[in-house]
Amino acid sequence: MLIRLKPFGRFRAPLGEEMDVDLPAGSSVSDLLVRLSSLSSDLHAQIYDAGGEVREDVHVMVNGRHFLSLGGTSTPLEEGDEVALFPAVVGG
Repeated sequence: MLIRLKPFGRFRAPLGEEMDVDLPAGSSVSDLLVRLSSLSSDLHAQIYDAGGEVREDVHVMVNGRHFLSLGGTSTPLEEGDEVALFPAVVGG
C-alpha cells in the first residue's frame, strides 16, 4: 500500500519534499518510522531517543490528526493516507 509522506523541518533534507512510501498492508505508524529510520543512522537519531522511543520533539500527523490522539505508534495506516513528519517548533 502506498502512503504519501510529507516531511518538514529537519526531516526535509534527508527525505525530500514529498514521497510515496510502499508498506505492506496492515502497517502502522511504527512500521513507517522504522522504515524511514533505516535509511540512515542520522535519521534514526532524529526520530528515536536513546531508549528507542519516538523523540518527544517528533510530531506525526496522519490525515491531519496527531498520532498520539489516534493510537500512538500503533495507529494503523491505510492505502492513500497522508502522513506529515515534523519537529516541534519552539521559540518566541
